[in-house]
Amino acid sequence: METFKRYLAEWVVACDQPFEEVERPELCHLLEYTHMGSKPLNIPHRTALKDRIMKMGKSTVTGIQKLVNV
Repeated sequence: METFKRYLAEWVVACDQPFEEVERPELCHLLEYTHMGSKPLNIPHRTALKDRIMKMGKSTVTGIQKLVNV
C-alpha cells in the first residue's frame, strides 16, 4: 500500500495535478478497477496526499543540502 501511495503522490506532482484529483469518482473507479488485490483499495484523501508530498519535498531538500555540505 505504501508503494501505491508513493506512486499516486509522484503522479500528482509529475503531472501537476491538483490534490483533489484523487477524489474524482472517475479516477477512483479506474484505480479500483485495475486493483487486483484481495484487500479494498485505500485511496488517500487529498489532505493526506498533500502531507505526503510536502514530506517528500522536505526530504528532497534535506538530501540536496547534505550533498552540498559534503
